[in-house]
Amino acid sequence: MAYTVTGLSSYVEVNKDTLIKNVILGYDKGDTIANMRKQLGVKGTQRLNYLDVDPVLQDGSGCGFSAQGSTVFTERDITVKPVKYNDQFCNDTLLGKYTEYKVRFGANANADEFGFESEILGEVGRKIDEKLEKIVWQGDTALTITGLIDLAEGADSASTISANTSSANTVYQNVKAVIMACPEYLLDKLVVFLSPADFRTLCFELTENSNLKIEKQEIEQGEFYFPATSVKVHKTFGLSGVKRIYASPWENLIYATDMMNDSEEYRVWFSDDDDLHKIKVKWVMGVSTLYPDAVIVGDTSK
Repeated sequence: MAYTVTGLSSYVEVNKDTLIKNVILGYDKGDTIANMRKQLGVKGTQRLNYLDVDPVLQDGSGCGFSAQGSTVFTERDITVKPVKYNDQFCNDTLLGKYTEYKVRFGANANADEFGFESEILGEVGRKIDEKLEKIVWQGDTALTITGLIDLAEGADSASTISANTSSANTVYQNVKAVIMACPEYLLDKLVVFLSPADFRTLCFELTENSNLKIEKQEIEQGEFYFPATSVKVHKTFGLSGVKRIYASPWENLIYATDMMNDSEEYRVWFSDDDDLHKIKVKWVMGVSTLYPDAVIVGDTSK
């Protein structure tokens, strides 16, 4: 007797909302998107509206009323770009390999069953997350998406704070230079973002040369407080291969997407036309910063 699976929902249908959310808002490898401030409902270009209030305190003795202070509204654009992933799979390529047991099981049950659906889709989500982590920081010219580093050194370079870093310095010295360049009002919120290689080197430098102890849990979590400060140092996979140290509060980093209408799509289907399983993932994304002058960048390539 053949299996009857018509009453069962496929993996992608059961987990559709979770899958698309993981792809767009962060999976597990890169955590930048998960921690950034989200701007949802963005299509094309949208204004980021924010205000800065500066109340002026006055001598309160005597009578009279003198209005002082300022409330400044500022606008800043953020643009999202459409991104997609398409792929297809032929079950016949799995025959004769150890994987064929899944194909044969699927064939016995339902000719169009995607045997490795959950395994493949889980890996798709993780790999997309790794790529998005890099795009957030380094951008992608083919997708015309500007990353945080390019933004700070390009369109926002006039406002971005440049730290006195150098390739001749140790990572400890460069991170210290970035922190020293930070305005005082930002220090309690500042996060210094390091590539995994620089993060590892900094851990060695602190423990070997400064006799400072970093807890194993902190190293595993990829974040600890820089000695004698309230500034966090954060291991950032998106900075891999980039000779930059970037610092800013988390809430200053903006990730824009839609997630409110029909700009996101996650489909898996069997095509009778060519006997192939097909995957389609589509969404929009873009990054920016709220306050460019709350960004410190250290170029360690010079």
